[in-house]
This record gives sequence, structure tokens and C-alpha cells, in this order.
Amino acid sequence: MRLLLLLLIFGMTGKNSILCQSCEDSHSQEQGGESNNGGGENSGCGRGWKRFDRPTGGWCIKVNDGAFSKAEAESKCQLEGGTLSGLQDTNEILSITSEALRLFPSGSLWVGARRSAACQSSLKSATCNATTAFAWTDGSATGTDGFRWNHGQPDNFHAVTEQCIVLLASSTPMIKDTWYFYANKLDDVGCENLMGQPLRTVRGYVCGKRPNERKTK
Repeated sequence: MRLLLLLLIFGMTGKNSILCQSCEDSHSQEQGGESNNGGGENSGCGRGWKRFDRPTGGWCIKVNDGAFSKAEAESKCQLEGGTLSGLQDTNEILSITSEALRLFPSGSLWVGARRSAACQSSLKSATCNATTAFAWTDGSATGTDGFRWNHGQPDNFHAVTEQCIVLLASSTPMIKDTWYFYANKLDDVGCENLMGQPLRTVRGYVCGKRPNERKTK
């Protein structure tokens, strides 16, 4: 009888311990937005951000809406501990535009890039082309895979004024204003909002930052 009673007490204690541990794990996930082991697509990034693994290391990306100039968008990213994000590859581009379409049906997004000094006042040429006219500014994106331009871009069409880059997010594969523009592609523009182009006006911006990597013993 005494042995049976001890077994019952031990069983109830063990069960309660398991339940409590489960509660703690669940509470931790709710508070941090990620699991205890640091896994998941936003590991080290925080709620609302998505993690990508680049050749330079982890990178967190967040898509925000708002009709701002590039300078204003950069300031808003800095308030969140980041900067306007460059684009590493097509995978990042498709993820960003997919998230943007949750916010608006069609529009452009500021990304972190600037025209190179040698191409400031040059039209598209052999030396100022799709891979050389611009450089990423986020300190993380590398290479040229992220430079997925619309046809004929970057053309610096208005010479000297198209010093920034936008990424087009659209619920249709292509839109037409003065010319044809394709979704998930880049265009070089002036650094103010494109208010004169309803389908391509800037409606958001892409922030990026390094993840808060957890140190393990």
C-alpha cells in the first residue's frame, strides 16, 4: 500500500513538471516570437522581421508601408535599428514583394543602393550598366544577383537625377504607364516619391539589420 502511494505521488509530480516545462516553453515563444533554440525564419530578428542567410552572415528584412522619400525611409529604418536593405538575390526579392502585396496592390519600394561615383551623370553604357551603375549600401548584400532590372534599366534617363533604386511589387505580372514595367524588377529613379505614376508610386520601403545572434556555451 505504501509503495503504491509513493508511485502515485511520483507520477503526479513528474506529470506536473512536464506540464510546467511545456508552459514555460510556450511562454518563451510568445514573448520572443521564436523558439528557445533560436530556430525559425526570424531567428535573432524579432517580431515582424524575416531572416535570410547571406554569404556575409545572417540578415533580417522587414517590409514597411508608407509614402516617403528615400531619405525619410532611411531615417525610419534607422529608428528600428537598421538601414534600407540591399537585395542579395531573387529569393529575397520574391519574399519582399510577396510581403508588400499584403500592404498594397501595386507600388514601389525603396531599397538600399546608390549610383556609383563614376556613373553619376552617365546614361546606360558599357561602363555604366546593370551590374556597375549601382552599389548596395546596407553593408551586407554582395554580388550582382540582386540587380534584377526592368528592361533597359538603369538608364539614368533624366541624367543626374536618377540616383536611387525602387523595387516594383504588383499583383499583376506587368503594368503600363508611360512604358511597360514588370513586377519583381528594379528601376532607377529620383530619390523623391514617384507621385506622378499611380501604379508605380512609392508605397513602402525595405529595412534590413543584422540579427541578434545568441551565444551558446
